Amino acid sequence: MLLNLISVNRPILPAPNIIVPIQFHAATPSKFVAAKKSPSKAAPIKKSQPLPQKPTEPVVTAQPSPSPEPATSNEPTQIRSTASTPAVEASTPTIAAPSIATQTEAPPALKTLPPPPASYLLDVVRTEVNVANPYYGAGEIRWEHDDSNYKMHIEVGVNLLFTTVRLYSMDSEGSLADTGVKPRTTTESRRGRSATATHFNYDSNTISFSATSAVLPMTDGAQDKATVLMQLTSIGNADPAQFSKGKEITIQVAEEKEANPYQFIVIDQETIETKLGRIEAWHVVRPPRPGVYSSRLDIWFAPSYNWLPVQIRNTESNGAITTQTIRKIIAGLKS
Repeated sequence: MLLNLISVNRPILPAPNIIVPIQFHAATPSKFVAAKKSPSKAAPIKKSQPLPQKPTEPVVTAQPSPSPEPATSNEPTQIRSTASTPAVEASTPTIAAPSIATQTEAPPALKTLPPPPASYLLDVVRTEVNVANPYYGAGEIRWEHDDSNYKMHIEVGVNLLFTTVRLYSMDSEGSLADTGVKPRTTTESRRGRSATATHFNYDSNTISFSATSAVLPMTDGAQDKATVLMQLTSIGNADPAQFSKGKEITIQVAEEKEANPYQFIVIDQETIETKLGRIEAWHVVRPPRPGVYSSRLDIWFAPSYNWLPVQIRNTESNGAITTQTIRKIIAGLKS
């Protein structure tokens, strides 16, 4: 999820990937149901339209060829089913990184329905190789929206004796559409570093960054490191059948200076232990992809909580593991 925390000298640990500040609330945890929408507003995002097919560019050769080969597109397939099911182990199964297949046709459309506004409080535990004691912290995912726009805030910190140090925060804002979450601007802050911004330019279908002059092509359904969680949540929340064992979902994710396709594999349903009790959740994995990202991301989505990610685990190539597990849900936020 994704989201590496900054490296700091002990006792401050590096910030985890999906990160999320410590907040204490009087509200009690509860499952929530999406609020009824006003009859004056059209119900949003309950149907999706097929994603438009990007035109393929013709192959230009220096001299005429008697047998030209048809051009193909190198865009990743957004979702496809696999014939076999990845093996599942009790702890962290080894999943081989899937190859990105080329396509000449638009991927099948996915229905989306964003979860209700809420604040999700999480416990954070980080373990490192050759370090006896784990680090502990807490975070929050704050998700707010109306029928057409959203705001999302993620923050994470670690506990140090009599204080808490904020290591990482991210703010994202944008709109909601038939294709799901559409981020416009994302701001990311890390302790000891200047804030960076990512811009999604829908008029030119490009992604630009404050940290570099690079301008990259944007694919349909592109997300930032925060909203990719809510995009996956929206897919399951719209139609549980879209999460089936062995299915693969590819989403372009922009972060600081680059944008890469994240390929997620649906493993199976599992039971996890949380402060809210035992929760049945769908286990989804983003395996490492050589040359693109080296960490493994595991996410558990709970159908009984509007497909909220109730646990997020990032396993780094050096063996460090950061796990965020749901502690409390405060429903009823308004954008």
